[in-house]
Amino acid sequence: MFRKLFIFTLTLLVVSGVCAQKKNNYQPPFSNEMVAFSWGGNVPINNDFTNKTSWNGFKLEYRKMIKPDLSVGFEMSWNGFEQYRPTKTYQLRNGAVTTDFYSYMYTVPVALNAHHYFHFNDMVTPFAGLALGATYSEEKLYYNIYGSNYYNWGFLISPELGAIVKFEEGSGFGIIVGVNYNYSTNKQSQVNLNGIQNFGFQVGIMLGK
Repeated sequence: MFRKLFIFTLTLLVVSGVCAQKKNNYQPPFSNEMVAFSWGGNVPINNDFTNKTSWNGFKLEYRKMIKPDLSVGFEMSWNGFEQYRPTKTYQLRNGAVTTDFYSYMYTVPVALNAHHYFHFNDMVTPFAGLALGATYSEEKLYYNIYGSNYYNWGFLISPELGAIVKFEEGSGFGIIVGVNYNYSTNKQSQVNLNGIQNFGFQVGIMLGK
């Protein structure tokens, strides 16, 4: 559902952006380099380990303009997920155990990215991007007085839609907003983890020159 909606929106934005650029004199949101810091939230998709929406996350990124409408760069994020499971009896191989527990998952996606920019007006510049890289993930379980920790890596792909908003024409300072879909191939059989998917959104500040 999320993937189909994201692909449809991305296609619509690309088509409308191409048409708009044919009619307008495009001005890039930054001429050379840009750095950005964003606060982020994430909604897990098909994740039995933690399925609660997280408001604990941030994103750092750098972009270098290589054409007036195309940049390349890299990004790093940190996201924290947590969930409480009430007391329940779990059947084990050698018996059963009754307990409540807390589950935590921390992810650190690191990726190279590319973004294409569309001219809307001199103050707002929509963009579409794609990031490819790797995700480090850490899963923690705490039950009664015991705990378990697991670590893993996976391949990451993350398409993104967003916009850069300026408050003054020609300024290097602005607001950056975006939504993305993240899929990582991380696996951990002990906690029934078979891939990490989430729908994320970010809002932050950017400095360009």
